[in-house]
Order: sequence, then structure tokens, then C-alpha cells
Amino acid sequence: MHSELKNRIQAMQARLDGRTPVAEIRASSQLFVTPDPVCRQMVELAEITESDRILEPEAGTGAILRTIREAVPLARCDAVEFNAALAAHLRAAFPGVNVWCGDFLEYQPDSIWTRILMNPPFQHAQDIRHIQHALTLLESGGILTAVCLNGPRQQKILRPLADVWEPLPRGTFTYTDVSTVLLRIQT
Repeated sequence: MHSELKNRIQAMQARLDGRTPVAEIRASSQLFVTPDPVCRQMVELAEITESDRILEPEAGTGAILRTIREAVPLARCDAVEFNAALAAHLRAAFPGVNVWCGDFLEYQPDSIWTRILMNPPFQHAQDIRHIQHALTLLESGGILTAVCLNGPRQQKILRPLADVWEPLPRGTFTYTDVSTVLLRIQT
């Protein structure tokens, strides 16, 4: 099982190196790797500086982390990933990034962040719960950027909090045609 997951991670990495967004199954939910153009938009909207403390929940294969590191190599980054093999991959691929392996909704760190960039799971309105939890970990004056579904519950609960609500083109994420949005919330 471990070697199978390792092979899947290597396959995802190879596809990412070719700049092709991919989708893979992890546990009972789906992992949709954030495409590079969306990662760049998220980083731009987050207005990251080298003094920021950045968290990426649900870090998956590290697409958002990679873009953060490219833009601001010296910023302090932490990540949360539920899947142990993916967490191990993140530790190996991103030296200096603190990676906590576990359910983000149970994550209760000792510190808070100035920036949070995330692509949470979408099933059963998990994106709403994950974004709401992330906001409790954001410093006053901080910025959260996230991808979420562009559904009625998200529009009702999250849109009023956002100063940016930018619908993404259908098909942005390979293997799905769901309506998604890129949002920014400043506290």
C-alpha cells in the first residue's frame, strides 16, 4: 500500500512538472491539485512578504507551497496534511516547512498566521467548515485566500466575508466541472 501511494505521488509530481493539473483519490475524499495559474493568483491576492507567517492547510502535493516559495523564498511556512504519505512527501520536498499530519479541523496550534492559502475539500460543504476554522487561526489584519465551491451555501456564508470573490472558469480543475471561486478574506 505504501509503495502504491508513493508511486501515485511520483505520478502526480511528474504531471505537475508538466504543468498539468491532476486529480487523485485520497482516502474517502478527492485531492484536486491546485493548478499553477490559480496558485499564482492566490499568492498575488495574499500580498505575501518575507516577514509573513504562512499556513497551507490540506497541502496535498505542495502546489501552493511551491508557488509561495517561488514568490517569497524566505517566508516562514507551515502546512497541514491528513494523508501520512503526502505529509512525508511535503517534509522531503519542502525543507524548513513544518508539516503537521492530521485532520485540519482538529488542528489547534500554539501560534497564528498572517497569511493562510488553501484549497480545502469540497464534499458536503467541507470547504465552508475548513475556511471558517482557518479564520480562527488568522492574525488580526491577516489575509486568507482560498478556493471553494461557488454554490448557494458558500455564497450565503462566505461571500459576505470576502473582499474578493472571483469565479474560476469551469474545468479549472481536471476531471471535474464544478463551479469554483477564488476568494480573499482580510481580517
